[in-house]
Amino acid sequence: METSSDAPVIIVREQTRVTSGPEVQQKIIHACRALASILRGTLGPRGLDKGLYKSNGEFAITSDGARIINDLLIKNPGAKLLVSLGKSQESVIGDGVTTTVLFAGALLDEAGRLLRTGVHPLVIVDGYQAALSHALTRLDELEITVTGDDRDMLTQVACTALSGRVAAAESEMFSTMIVDALDTVTQQQGDSTRCEAEDVLFAKSEEGALSDSRLIRGVVWKKRIPLARMAGERTDVRIAVLHADLKPADLRRDAEIEFSEVSAYEEFIAVQEQAREQLAECLLASGADLFCCSGEVDRSVLHKLATADALVIADLDEQQLRQVAQASGANVVEHITDLGKDDLGRAASVNAESRQETDEVQDRIIIDGCEGPLVTCSIAGTASVEEVIRGLYDALRATSLTIREGAALTGAGSAHMAASLSVIEAAEAVGDRTRLGIEAYSRALEVIPWTLASNAGADALDALLELRASQRKAGPATGIRADGTVGDVSDVLEPAQSIIHSLAAATETACCLLRCDQVISARGD
Repeated sequence: METSSDAPVIIVREQTRVTSGPEVQQKIIHACRALASILRGTLGPRGLDKGLYKSNGEFAITSDGARIINDLLIKNPGAKLLVSLGKSQESVIGDGVTTTVLFAGALLDEAGRLLRTGVHPLVIVDGYQAALSHALTRLDELEITVTGDDRDMLTQVACTALSGRVAAAESEMFSTMIVDALDTVTQQQGDSTRCEAEDVLFAKSEEGALSDSRLIRGVVWKKRIPLARMAGERTDVRIAVLHADLKPADLRRDAEIEFSEVSAYEEFIAVQEQAREQLAECLLASGADLFCCSGEVDRSVLHKLATADALVIADLDEQQLRQVAQASGANVVEHITDLGKDDLGRAASVNAESRQETDEVQDRIIIDGCEGPLVTCSIAGTASVEEVIRGLYDALRATSLTIREGAALTGAGSAHMAASLSVIEAAEAVGDRTRLGIEAYSRALEVIPWTLASNAGADALDALLELRASQRKAGPATGIRADGTVGDVSDVLEPAQSIIHSLAAATETACCLLRCDQVISARGD
């Protein structure tokens, strides 16, 4: 039997759509440009916010790039890769998501222009990778050494991270709070320094104005106070942390007890009450004034502890137990009989604030004045508290990264312009088509100062030209100020690793998308 060599062979489902050739790259570039344009207006201290209205009816106003891209329902595969890029920046660094996505979008935009003139994608990729190497070398030369004792520089890093956020209204207070918090939780562990943002907790006060926020050297809990007479403030408190119930041990098996005489029942009750008294005496013998436990508390034991002016906070999870132990220096005890004076932690004060009883828990327990490496930022105010905390956490991570890495770079577009000038100078020595990719990379780096000037209301082209000239004349510490003018920005500092990771990750993502010449959609869209 003869067969035709031209007969079609179907290897995918009928609804599968295959897109090939230059059309693929152009579609990806257009989608990434559209995503970058959404974030462009939020960059910098003069950036505006976005209103996010979700399908479940929730509405939020934010300028945080990480939250915006996380809440968008992205369909295009290229744009999804940019979302992954932003999430990577947020996960590793904690700040700089908007800058990273904008730079990746600019790289793809510049690549689109070259593709339309017939330049091969891999030539552009080679140029981008060569340019990245020159840019990183220049940034290494510009790094500013920062130590944990440089409070002024760390405050500037925190202030820079807060710019453009809701918390920027009290940036001086919050930046000082962040530095104080990190100074408390920073520990020297062998040859390395532990400075983690996870050791700084946040609590919503929901009272007063934003300026009433304060740093608490301990923990804040929303927990119901078991007895009204336990409320109030105590000073010089010794804290016991128990991963156990504060009640006599329950029977492990079901049993029925029959009493033939009333006296036998009374004796049984007396034995039970004696066990409770012994348990309360054992707890009080440790010298603790505050008992934090994970389980239930027997009412009789609770009243005996209250009579001794002790405070009991029950039903805490393991994380809360670890936090109060870390803050106060207490040991987490598994068995009540093992509790001793050496297991207790200390706090300068414990304030049990009793509120009017409602369906929600309104009582607050404030454990303050601890000496351990854990603190809590109590954020006051009634509007946009969640957004304030989000901005503070990003600033906290940026500042802690600076302490760990010990290096910073000037921001406000100055580092990007310095890298751009270095890359364009390196391009002069290249004599093949790779130079086109290197020059395109240099232009893409300028999108950050361009956007900062535009968002500040200045003429972006004039500001960019002036910045180029100023950097060649006055040095790399020249950038775009908050009012859109060009000048000294040595007080605007960012973690060096944030900018380095941003450039490297954005370049890798752009090169990955440029290598794609075919998109196969099993859904047919």
